[in-house]
Amino acid sequence: MRNFFLTIMLAGSLTLCAGEPVMIGHRGSDVGVESSVEALRAGAERGYAFLESDVRVAGDGTFVLSHDDTTERLGSGLVVAETPGETLCADSLRQVRWEVEYTGHMATLADMLNICKEYGVRPLIELKWATGINSNDTSGLPALIDFITEAGMREQCMILTSMKPCLEYIREHYPDVELQLLVQTKVDENFEFCKQHRMGIDIHHSAVTPDVVERFHAEGLPVNVWTVNTPEDYERFKMMGVDYITTDKLPTHFLQ
Repeated sequence: MRNFFLTIMLAGSLTLCAGEPVMIGHRGSDVGVESSVEALRAGAERGYAFLESDVRVAGDGTFVLSHDDTTERLGSGLVVAETPGETLCADSLRQVRWEVEYTGHMATLADMLNICKEYGVRPLIELKWATGINSNDTSGLPALIDFITEAGMREQCMILTSMKPCLEYIREHYPDVELQLLVQTKVDENFEFCKQHRMGIDIHHSAVTPDVVERFHAEGLPVNVWTVNTPEDYERFKMMGVDYITTDKLPTHFLQ
């Protein structure tokens, strides 16, 4: 089993050795309201290999894409965990991004998976604290994995979260699912956890150094860096040898 996970994790490093980090569209892209269908489609059309978004559980059990636990920042202030998915997705959202104002609607995980299938893109699913999916209660994780499996995307998906109990549960019960631990800057404190559970790490750009990348690569573990939005930072992290770069807006010429 160890060799199986090592093979999976090394795949990301081998991609880097081919020349370029794998690009991930943060909340889809910067075109449209974050994590909306428009932003996801724009990220897929831009050529990103992964589309990333945050997943929460609506009041009726629908898996929806929302970074926050309410729509206050973007919409009318609905509480995600208490509101049916249909109502959430009907709420008008507005967001200014890079001085451009967008309007749109909340998308569902089903929307994201369908777009990924349509464009041949992989989903990176970030788990946010939700009913049955949190550090105190992992009882909702089987329903999530079943949903992804029934959509035919289990082999393509990667799951990301800062909630270690959720990662431990998935690793134990669904060992084939690729995982990443999300951290801000506490890399050293989380190295042994990633090593023990054979998973990659997603690190805030301020904490990524050549030594960090080398340390994880020595264990066959990939490194993702978020969020990188300038050509200069792209080149810097590429030279460090990171495996994945999460971006809002870097153009596809970096993929050539």
